Amino acid sequence: MKRIVLTAAFAALGSASALAADLPSRTYAKAPAMAAPAYNWSGWYGGLNAGWVGGSGSVSNDASIVSTSSVPANAQAMASGATNTADKSSGFIGGGQFGYNYQFSHLFVAGFEADFQGLSGAHKQSSSVTPLRENRESDNIAPVVTNSTTTRDLSYLGTLRARVGVLVVPSFLLYATGGLAYGGVKSDTTIAQSVTNTKNPPPSTLTSGSFSGTRVGYVVGGGGEWMLSSNWSAKLEYLHYDLGSATYATGGLANDVGPTSLEGSGTAAVATSSKVRFNDNIVRVGVNYHFN
Repeated sequence: MKRIVLTAAFAALGSASALAADLPSRTYAKAPAMAAPAYNWSGWYGGLNAGWVGGSGSVSNDASIVSTSSVPANAQAMASGATNTADKSSGFIGGGQFGYNYQFSHLFVAGFEADFQGLSGAHKQSSSVTPLRENRESDNIAPVVTNSTTTRDLSYLGTLRARVGVLVVPSFLLYATGGLAYGGVKSDTTIAQSVTNTKNPPPSTLTSGSFSGTRVGYVVGGGGEWMLSSNWSAKLEYLHYDLGSATYATGGLANDVGPTSLEGSGTAAVATSSKVRFNDNIVRVGVNYHFN
């Protein structure tokens, strides 16, 4: 009986030792590694954007002879002239966008995007003093001094663009974009004319003109977009748009050239016009929700 009891005790101790030796490998076994999240860029998306719009544009105010009365040729040349002025603007832009992406591989994404923006404070102004006739031949030829002020406004802007990009990492898209741009524009010019250095100067005159309408042009740019989750992304984008130029009449001026020592005196009817270019730069941020 004693031999049977001792044999059973030794068997139990052996089983306990084997179990204890096996415990560390089970207790400290490594957990399986978590898989990196998979980002799918393909599909429709939509979102909002906001940023800054501004830059430098150009205004050209021209004057040219349309008819004369006993005006010598040199005075006619002096009665014509032009000025080109650079202006600056700065304002807020904001709106929404929607588009579609197609992911070709783990590197490339292509698609299109359309957006529509409203603007606030993107008001441009240019002021210049221009001698339409310089005192070249005689002190008796009256210089005509013109003070012109031009304002330009863009009330809204829309684009339809292609996007092509490369995935630097699965969650970050670096892209270039370009396409069609359209916008509502308005421009006003006021010209105040005065004649100096003559015995009988005509009274100062004030003329004006304006233009408004929808212009169509192009837009180019680029940016980066970060996929924050399987559905949300954020982007930083730069765009340059150009809606072309508009030329409009700003009235007519009757310039008395005064007596000259060359060929007599007379008047020159001068037509004035303004040429305005509508172009600017946009820097904006945005968020998109992807419906994939």
